[in-house]
Amino acid sequence: MNTSDNVLERNNNASRDGLFVQPKLTKAAIATMAADATFNAGAKFTGNMWASPLYLAPASAGGKGLFFAVTTGNDVIAIDEASGATVWTKSIGMPATANGVSCGNIHPLGILSTPVIDSATRTIYVAGAVGNTTTITKHVITAFNADDGTEKTGWPVDTTGLTSGSATFSAPPQNQRSALSLVGGKLYVGYGGHIGDCGPYHGWIVAVDTTDPTKKAAWASLGQGEAIWAAGGFASDGTAIFPVTGNHTGSSGGDSRSTSDSEQVVRLTGMAVLTRNDQNLYFPTTWKTMDSSDADLGGSNSVYLSIAGATPSNYVAAVAKDGNMYLLNPTNLGGMNGHVLTFKVSNGGAMAVKTSPTAYKTAKGTHYVFSTDSGAVCPGGGGGKSIVSVLLKAGTDGKPTATSEWCAPLTGSVTAPVSTTTDGSANAAVWYVDSGKLSAVDGDDGTKLFASTDTCSGVRQWTSPIATKGRVVVGGDTHLCSWSVK
Repeated sequence: MNTSDNVLERNNNASRDGLFVQPKLTKAAIATMAADATFNAGAKFTGNMWASPLYLAPASAGGKGLFFAVTTGNDVIAIDEASGATVWTKSIGMPATANGVSCGNIHPLGILSTPVIDSATRTIYVAGAVGNTTTITKHVITAFNADDGTEKTGWPVDTTGLTSGSATFSAPPQNQRSALSLVGGKLYVGYGGHIGDCGPYHGWIVAVDTTDPTKKAAWASLGQGEAIWAAGGFASDGTAIFPVTGNHTGSSGGDSRSTSDSEQVVRLTGMAVLTRNDQNLYFPTTWKTMDSSDADLGGSNSVYLSIAGATPSNYVAAVAKDGNMYLLNPTNLGGMNGHVLTFKVSNGGAMAVKTSPTAYKTAKGTHYVFSTDSGAVCPGGGGGKSIVSVLLKAGTDGKPTATSEWCAPLTGSVTAPVSTTTDGSANAAVWYVDSGKLSAVDGDDGTKLFASTDTCSGVRQWTSPIATKGRVVVGGDTHLCSWSVK
């Protein structure tokens, strides 16, 4: 659990649980939140932001704390935490104004993903597409000094030509959407394809040794498509990572598990190494039906969470676009149908859930909370588009149980929730942006705690707020927006 002021990665923790410990954000104080006028007036930049912001506290007393934004125009921007003024801006190269393949809808296409920061070396790692007016020429991964923006020695890394089995990384059909992870000195970057599923792309995880960036390796899914595209990235238990793949899209292959890695949770270690056995992968028995209906398991990122009193106590949670949630044993994913628990969270069809969940504990148990596009399963009946809490507890036999605990209405485009507590469990609140307005609900029952009267424009789907120093900060196109306890 991260109890520092730093927000170093998407959803705050390697577990991707989206929990921020914020002593100032009591339920009573949340009602007093107000926009930070000076910061909001200054925190401007050029370009569209599909990532979530990050924050790095000062290196020493009297230093400058920095928020970070990235854009599809390939700019990385460091922003003064007090004034909102830009401290430095760096480009990773020209973005691609055309993909070089026959699909895709984001132009220009540069940095889509949330970076990751190493606080020990004060380094921010970023990945994005570089190109021209006709194509993506390459995908690069680079590292900047977070304080002054100088590029680190040995970077950038070009992913072109990396191989995994019979697959070779080719830049144009690949898209880098998933948030970056840093685990044990290894930087992990996930790749999928463009909307429309064109070209011979695979799901890729590229690993770079941050102590020696000349050392790079990759794992690719066996079949075409099978993208790793969830905006939240992938969970880690501190040793392994747990990417989730999407559906097979090729015209051949994918008809057996010897040629497909679709609809799958995989356990990778080290330099993106998969030991291919049931212990290190999971997929539902319905994987082929999910392929044909575009009901990706990989539409949302995995989350590593714990359930008090359950055996085992730790789980990997994954939710598919078709509204089926799965709990897996992280030390033995179980192969086909090897889940510990499955639970229906939405009846909205094949495209019902595409999000980045959050998880936190209260006296009631462990809450697994996410947004739905449609068909939410709620305690009082159907919930449509909602923020949904599933309560996970240990049954009398020690096995986990799941119930629909509460729903909160969501009216605008589907963004992703995060949670705050004051000490790890007390004063739990869930935060999200709805039609540009910041909202908070009680983490135990979903009742409204706060709704801003002002609007943060241009907040993209599947992005989430961050919380630090009693503030909640949201990223939108061309600006950051901040609210604080008053």
